[in-house]
Amino acid sequence: MTRSFEVQKSDISTVHPSEFRNLFLLSFHERDPLAAKIASLGWRVHSARRLENLGSRFYSAGAMIAVIDVRKAEPQGLEAIVELSRNAAEGGIAILALVDSGQCQAIVEQCFDAGATHYLDFADAGANLAQSIKYAFRFVENFRGGAERAIHEQFLLTSADLQWSATLGSGTEYWISENLLAAAGDIDLAKYPVTGIYRALSRDEKKRVHGAMGRLRDGARQAAVPHQFNGRPVIHHLHVAGGRIFGRIEYLANSDKEDNWTGRDLLSGLQNTASARSWIQQKLSDESQLTLIAIGMKNFRMINAAFGRHAGDQLLRIVGHRLMDYTQSHFPGPHLVARLDGQNFLIVLADMKTREVSNFADELIGSIFNDLRLEGRPINPVVRAGIAIGDSHSSEKTLVRKAVLALAEATAADAVPIKFSTVSEADVHLEEILEGQLAGAMGRGEIVIAFQPQIRVESGQLVGAEALARWEHPEYGLLGASTLFAVAERAGAMESLSVQIHKQALTLAASWPESLGFLRLSINVTAGDLAPAAFDEDMLRRIDAAGFAPKRLTLEITESELIGNLSSSAEKLRRLRDAGICIAIDDFGTGYSSLSYLKELPVDYLKIDSGLTGDISGSAKDQVVVRSIIDMAHSLHLSVIAEGVETEAQLQTLKEQGCEFFQGFLRSGPLSPDEFEAFALRSN
Repeated sequence: MTRSFEVQKSDISTVHPSEFRNLFLLSFHERDPLAAKIASLGWRVHSARRLENLGSRFYSAGAMIAVIDVRKAEPQGLEAIVELSRNAAEGGIAILALVDSGQCQAIVEQCFDAGATHYLDFADAGANLAQSIKYAFRFVENFRGGAERAIHEQFLLTSADLQWSATLGSGTEYWISENLLAAAGDIDLAKYPVTGIYRALSRDEKKRVHGAMGRLRDGARQAAVPHQFNGRPVIHHLHVAGGRIFGRIEYLANSDKEDNWTGRDLLSGLQNTASARSWIQQKLSDESQLTLIAIGMKNFRMINAAFGRHAGDQLLRIVGHRLMDYTQSHFPGPHLVARLDGQNFLIVLADMKTREVSNFADELIGSIFNDLRLEGRPINPVVRAGIAIGDSHSSEKTLVRKAVLALAEATAADAVPIKFSTVSEADVHLEEILEGQLAGAMGRGEIVIAFQPQIRVESGQLVGAEALARWEHPEYGLLGASTLFAVAERAGAMESLSVQIHKQALTLAASWPESLGFLRLSINVTAGDLAPAAFDEDMLRRIDAAGFAPKRLTLEITESELIGNLSSSAEKLRRLRDAGICIAIDDFGTGYSSLSYLKELPVDYLKIDSGLTGDISGSAKDQVVVRSIIDMAHSLHLSVIAEGVETEAQLQTLKEQGCEFFQGFLRSGPLSPDEFEAFALRSN
C-alpha cells in the first residue's frame, strides 16, 4: 500500500461565498441522513444528536441557522428551541423546526411558542427541505442586512480551519491543512497522517470512530465524532464524496470561560448585552464602583446610506476592536467592552476614580474615532457618549438604563458630546414600569390623539391640524409624546404604536362635521414606518378604511428620517403623492439639510423647527437663517409652515418674510378631539 502526504495553506480569498453558509443541525434520531441531505444542498453542516452543551455547540459552529428535528422527540426538541431562541431575536438567528403534524396536531404552535422562526411539516406531501432552509436564510439576510456573510468570514479567519482529506481504497493520498498540522502539537501527523489523531484517542473515543466509519461504509455520507484533541473538546466531522473522505475538526466553546460565544455579539465579537449585564451584576455584588460609558455614532445611518450596510458592519467591527484595544492598554483594572445594539457600544470600568472619568472618555473618543476610513475614504462619525456611575446600591438594569438615557440626551443635544446621567433611580424605575405597561395601554385605549391647530399667517384662518400622540395614564396622568415614544422604542413597540396612532387620527378626522371638510390632517411618519417595502400600500389601505380623503392628508417626515435610504423613500412617497397626499419635511434646519435631495423628493411643504422660530423677532442672525429657508422653499415651489410660534412679534416677522402657515401657543396648544372640533367651529 502506497501513500502520499501533502500540506496546503488555506486561502480565505479563494473560498466560494456559499462555503460561508454554516448550518447547525440537531436531530435525535436521523442526524446523519439529514446532515448528508443538507450538505448535498451546499451547506456546511455542524450536527448533533444530544442536548448536552447545545448552546456552546451552536455558537462554536458560527451558524446563523439552527435546524431542530422535533419529530419523535417533542419534549427535547422544544427544550432545544427554547434554549437557542434566548438569543435569536438579538442575534438574528433563524430556527427551523422539522415537525410531523400527523403525530401531534399542536406541535407547530408549540414550536412557535418555544421560539422557532420557521417550520417544515413532513406530514405535508409538498414538504421541501431545501426551500425551507432558503426561507430561513433569507430571514437572516433581511434581519442582519447582509451581515451574515461578514460574520462567517470573520469566523473562518479567527478559528483555525482544521481540515484533512484522504482517498478511499488502495494507494491512499492524504491532504492536511497547514492549520491542522500546526494545531497537532505532540501528534506526529507527518509520520502518521490523520491516523495519528486516532492513535491519541481514548478507548471509548476509538469506539465512536469505529461506529462512525461503520455508518459511512453502510452508505451514510456524513458522520460526526466527539473527542479530545490536544486536551480540548472537539467535534470531528466526517464526510464522503467523490472517492474521498473529508474531515473537519470543530473546537467546542468552553462554557466555564468568559470567551464562550453564547455571551458574544456575533457581528463585532465583543460581549453582548446579556453577558455585559451579568458581568456588571457580579461586580456590583463585589461592592465595586462601576463607571459605564455608552458610546454611539449619531450619523451612522447616513454612513450606512453612503457606503452600504456591508461597510457599515465593517465599521462596527473596526470600532469594536479599537475600543477593546484602547481600554485594555489604558485602564489596568477590571473592565468590559460590549456592543449594546445597532451602532451603540458599552465600556464598563471597575473602581475608576470619578475625577478621571471625563478625561478618559474624552481621550478615548478622540483616539478611537480619529482617522477612520472605509473603502479607502475617510469618514467622520459624529460620536456621542453617556456616562453613569453606580455602586453596590445600584441594580445592573438601572445602571445600564441610566447610561443609555444619558447617551440619548447627548445625541439630542448637538453641542454636548458627552453627558453624565442626571436621571434618578426613581425616574428610571418609572420608565421600566411604563415599558411593561405599554402593550396593555394600547389595548385599553389609553393612547389618545391631540390636535395642534395650523393657521394661515396672512389671514389667521384655520387650515388644518397636526395629530399628536399622548398617553392618558390612569395613575401618572397625561404623558407627552417624548416619553411615549422613548418607552415604545425600548419596548420594541414603535411599529404597532405608529399604526395605532395613524388609524386613530384618520378615523377621528374622518368624523369631523361636514362644515369642517376643508381642514387638512397632518400625521407624523417615522423611519420605522418608511422602512417596509409596502409602506405606501399599507398607508393607502388605512386611509381608505377610515374613509378620509387622501387629498386632505399631509405626511410629516423629519429630514433625517429620509436620509437612511433616499431612493427607496422617494419612490414610496412619490406613489403616495400620486394618490393626492401631500408630503412635508418636519424640523427643517436641524439636521442634514441638502438642496440636492430636496429636489429629488416629492415634497410640498417645509416645516421650520421651533428652535429656529423662537428668537427670530430679536436675533438678526436667526432672521437670516429663517429667511434663507423660506426663500429656498419658494424657489422650489414649496410652502412653509413654522412651528413653535408664541408671540405676535414672531408672527409678524414670519409674515414679513413670506411664511404661509404656522402653529403654536400664540393661537392654541394641542387640543383634545372634542376641544379641537369646538375650536374649529368657532374659527370657521
